[in-house]
Amino acid sequence: MAGWSWFLIWGVLLVALVLVVVILGRRAWRRGRSALDAYGELSRTTSELERALDQLDDATAKAAAREYGVFGDRDDLSFAWGMRRAERAHRRQARRDARVARGRLLTHSTQNWTS
Repeated sequence: MAGWSWFLIWGVLLVALVLVVVILGRRAWRRGRSALDAYGELSRTTSELERALDQLDDATAKAAAREYGVFGDRDDLSFAWGMRRAERAHRRQARRDARVARGRLLTHSTQNWTS
């Protein structure tokens, strides 16, 4: 085999290698670029979802605050209810005592025509 045939064989193999590398590199480049585009879309979607989640957390906190305002802490509500009942009972007793005192004043008064 002549010397030039070795150069021809290795030249063809080298050209074939370059073609394979270019074809595979181009394919890898396209896939990588599409993967980066998909990653960019994913990051935009993720940021939108995080923003929506933050709004949902705020809405949940407002709803919880509203529910807490309506239902509140059971012990605090029970204590407040008991205090209101005690105040009402005290006012009722004070009105009753005032009526009794007025009634006693009427019955024991010097101006009373029945005494």
